[in-house]
This record gives sequence, C-alpha cells and structure tokens, in this order.
Amino acid sequence: MITTTNWLDDLPALDDGDLRLAHRRSREILLRLGADRPLLTQLVGEIEHDPQRMTESEVHPLINRLVIYQDDARGFQIRLHMSPGARELVPHDHKYTFTTLVLAGAYLHVWRRRTDAGEGEFTAEDLQPGLITVERPGSCYTLGHPLVHQTVMLPGTVTLFMRGPRAKPRSHAALDMLPAADEWPEASQAGKPKHARGQRPVTPEEYRTMRRQLVGQGIIHA
Repeated sequence: MITTTNWLDDLPALDDGDLRLAHRRSREILLRLGADRPLLTQLVGEIEHDPQRMTESEVHPLINRLVIYQDDARGFQIRLHMSPGARELVPHDHKYTFTTLVLAGAYLHVWRRRTDAGEGEFTAEDLQPGLITVERPGSCYTLGHPLVHQTVMLPGTVTLFMRGPRAKPRSHAALDMLPAADEWPEASQAGKPKHARGQRPVTPEEYRTMRRQLVGQGIIHA
C-alpha cells in the first residue's frame, strides 16, 4: 500500500465492544480528519497510485465510496461516501459497527428496531419504527452492527465513514422489500466475486470525477 506517515498511523486499535466509547473515539477521529484538509487531500490523491485502495474503492447504485485509509491489524477502515442521490428504501444492517460524519448535503435517516430474535435474515414484519432524524453537515452517529436502518440522501451528500472489524459474515436486508434482480446492473465480471450485484471497483476516470467533485465542494484542495 502506498501511503505516507500521518497522525492516523498513531491511533490505537478500534474496540467497538462499548458503543458509547467507540462513538466518542471515532467521532474525535472523524472530526479531526474532516477539518484536516491537507491530510484529506493527500489521502484522496494517494488512491490513484495505490492498487489496493483503487480496488477497494467502489461505485454502487446507492452509494459510491473511496477508501482513504485502511489498517486491518488495528481493525478499522476510513472511507469517503458520495451519494448519487438514490433512495435507499430497503431496511438493512451492516457486517460491522460504523461511525459516520456528514461533510456535505443532507439525508433522512430512519432507524428501525427488530422485534424478532435480532439475528440473521428478516422481513419488514420483523421491524418497528425507531427514530427518524435529518442528518446535516456536522451530524455524527454510530450504528452498531445489529441495528437496522435506511437513508434517503440528497445528491451530492458526502460523509466520512469509519468502520470497525467485521462482526458477521455478511449484512442482511428486508427480504420482502428487495428489488427484483433485473432492476440492478450486472455485477462486476472482473473476477472479483466479493462485489455484489450492481457494485464494482471504481475506474480511474470515475475516481478522477469523484475527486473533482470533492474539490468543487470544498472538501479537499485542488
């Protein structure tokens, strides 16, 4: 991996066993990084010359992401998420606990509560409404991997996203609300089975377009 030394290299391993503590620590990191434009600019610029981060960076019908920092030994990854404006209408969980800081744009965020055993597959009947929030620049929250949520983002929404170690083999979504298979683009055929249907590694030109967008929004320097 191509990178230069920075203060992220001195961070301790991420422990998400205590969600309140994980939120406080992750929030401090993301707030500092979001305000450190030179470092953020450096990390985004390094992706083009780092095959690992280029492969991990992806485009998706619902959210595009640039992997700007990763340390498997310490159990965390930091990404920039960029919304094309799609509506994420299917409630879902994640394989890991994560913290998000909104840098630009806004979105409606629906938190759900599971009423079944709380593990594995579920349907809409297994969910009850929880909180409904509007996330704006400066909003920061932590979502534990058992929790279910959905978002409706404005186009141009950008977030810093820090995830912890994987806690389960895969994520889950409400089975009875998933779109028909023919409504999603084909999965990448480039020999990368980890990419889901409609999800694939970013191309060099797509990466440059995303970088230009970040410059235009004032999130990184030119």
